[in-house]
Amino acid sequence: MDYYISKNGKSSGDGSKESPFKTIGQAAKIAKAGDTVIIGGGIYREWVNPANGGDSNDKRITYIAAPGEKPVISGGEEVFGWEMVKEGVWKTTVSNQIFGDYNPFADLLFGEWYAVVDFDKHMGELYLNGHAMYETPTLEALMSTNDTGEKAYKWFAVVSEKTTEIWGRFNEINPNEHCTEVNARKYCFFPEKEGLNYITLSGLIFENAAPQWAPPTAFQEGAVGTHWSKGWVIENCVIRNAKCSGLSLGKHLDQGDNTKEISVEKGGTQVYTELILLNVKNGWSKDTVGSHMIRNNEIHHCGQTAIVGCMGGAFSTITGNHIHDICNRHEMAGAENSGIKLHAAIDTLIENNCIHDCFRGLWLDWEAQGARVSRNSFFNNLDQDLFIEVSHGPCVVDNNLFLSDENFLNVSQGTALVNNLFAGRNCMTRDISRFTLYHFPHDTHVAGVMLIYGGDDKILGNIYVGNKKDFGLISLEDEWKKHMKASYGNYMYHGYQDINANTLFQRSDQPQELTEATLRVNIDHNLYFNGASAYENEQHSSKVNDFNVELSISEVDGDYYLITNLPDFKFEQNIDIVTTGALGKSFQSGCAYENADGTALTINTDFCGYKRGGEKTYAGPFARFDGKILLNKKI
Repeated sequence: MDYYISKNGKSSGDGSKESPFKTIGQAAKIAKAGDTVIIGGGIYREWVNPANGGDSNDKRITYIAAPGEKPVISGGEEVFGWEMVKEGVWKTTVSNQIFGDYNPFADLLFGEWYAVVDFDKHMGELYLNGHAMYETPTLEALMSTNDTGEKAYKWFAVVSEKTTEIWGRFNEINPNEHCTEVNARKYCFFPEKEGLNYITLSGLIFENAAPQWAPPTAFQEGAVGTHWSKGWVIENCVIRNAKCSGLSLGKHLDQGDNTKEISVEKGGTQVYTELILLNVKNGWSKDTVGSHMIRNNEIHHCGQTAIVGCMGGAFSTITGNHIHDICNRHEMAGAENSGIKLHAAIDTLIENNCIHDCFRGLWLDWEAQGARVSRNSFFNNLDQDLFIEVSHGPCVVDNNLFLSDENFLNVSQGTALVNNLFAGRNCMTRDISRFTLYHFPHDTHVAGVMLIYGGDDKILGNIYVGNKKDFGLISLEDEWKKHMKASYGNYMYHGYQDINANTLFQRSDQPQELTEATLRVNIDHNLYFNGASAYENEQHSSKVNDFNVELSISEVDGDYYLITNLPDFKFEQNIDIVTTGALGKSFQSGCAYENADGTALTINTDFCGYKRGGEKTYAGPFARFDGKILLNKKI
């Protein structure tokens, strides 16, 4: 059955085309498997809390924009009646009734691994013409601000029993002549109940919600969220201006949520390990949770992450999304900030996304077993483009463009890096302080725990672009990175073939031998430009001294392009097509580098989607060469 929604509808409407519902919530209460909710244009200021899910992939509940329309589901409310207090500073008072049972201006950011920056900040947000302003710690600070540019627009709030005073520094702008809004709801589209499967969201815009900080050991909120379910499709949507996370694929509510700080005698590693085992016991599996399709969305201007997930994002596909301006306002910090942040991304495909201008691009934390990161572009990210943390493999990273200053932080083992372009420095370290989990193949059940000794990586057919001269190892200034090795290229792996897996865990009278042991690596057939450094035991790689690679990013009307002179270099066919047979198995998990369905993997599609021909191919992510390459898709 089709239900129709229109801003011109009536509360008494029956949802027919002739008498549409006025709110999406009216349809969400009654829509059942096989139904479609068709939403007309306009702004719907409501939390859509669906009552039901679909029955199967072929019998879904679909929420879709009406043809030619761009409906907005907003967590915000407009505010009016601004009065000037002094030049540039205005004040208005709103009734707390606009917030319902949740006032973001009365609630502080909170959660495990959240770090306060400068002062305790609230969940509230004031928007001027769709752009979030900056909170100040006191009214006095707002009055005396000396900031310029975007940060000159600030707010402060005072919450009382019945009203909330909003103070804004608008500088030269009269807010009564512009659109001013506050966030008033945690969610735009988020089921209160778990297990509502097979829902599709298509062509919708979600904005201005106030979801709380989302760590892996607590309930993960998002402006939009699947809430511990299976088989959602979220496509061709825009998600913007979420206080913390735009889209949550992640964890449901457990009794032990946000107890890491209390259980200091156990610490985060033990608490998280227990949480995984508890959820496996309670039914977390491929049959019940995950397998979502997140495609062709634009997610931007969110405080913590664009996409967050712990366990709930396993077995999913995240493809064709444009993710930008995430956690780059520096208002919040912690160990969970990234364009995409996934824990336990088992068999998850992250493909053909454009991720830029974020604090960090993609962070796969714990159990990225069977994950594949393929044909993505990363640029202008402040920290790493890609961070893989305490995963035992197998994990495949192929045909990506890593273009930020810092490309890859590897605190894992068992990763295959194939046909990528690295234009910044790479960092790595082991982690012999945490026993971390690995799983049976294509399964959530835990097969064992072990330390990360490093190595067991397969690094084949990549292009590395240095910084004009051979740096060798690079010293890192950040305190937490000082123990890491870093280089342009693979110099940081020197010595990694000295000790093999057969002797790694044998008893020894010299404990130092164990703490310094690493797993073997397979590094070969790479190209090194502009002074990038090779691994000492490479047999078929080339260091190019007579060609200077040039790379730049160009933006034209929202389209981003890589501009490069690489087509001018005379490439030779110097690498075999990489397959499951060539990669073998990761040491610790004993699992093959294969597709999520268990079939053999053949890495024969380049960044642009062209097939590589024959048994030989070029190093790097391009089977065909073009000096101007589109990086993102417009939504």
